Amino acid sequence: MLAGQRNPVLVNLASEEYFKSVKPKKLNAPVITPVFEDYKSGRYKIISFFAKRARGLMTRYAIDHRIEEAEALKDFDLEGYAFTPAESTATTWVFRRKEAA
Repeated sequence: MLAGQRNPVLVNLASEEYFKSVKPKKLNAPVITPVFEDYKSGRYKIISFFAKRARGLMTRYAIDHRIEEAEALKDFDLEGYAFTPAESTATTWVFRRKEAA
């Protein structure tokens, strides 16, 4: 499916464990991995339960908004998450929220 895309890119919303079965170099497309962090005990960190839920929320967001360009996912804002450009790179997009929903 990537081959037929105008700007092929894969947004990885799988868990680390599942994505290990993928060989990114064979995709011939950049891979963007959103990372979801919550504020706890004075710092931001990945809390697996919330990160799993956030990956599902982002999937729903992409479907509901009929997103065709990965860049539009930076507007994802469900349950208090917001894109954090200062902590993100071209391939790892960090979304943070201050309080768990």
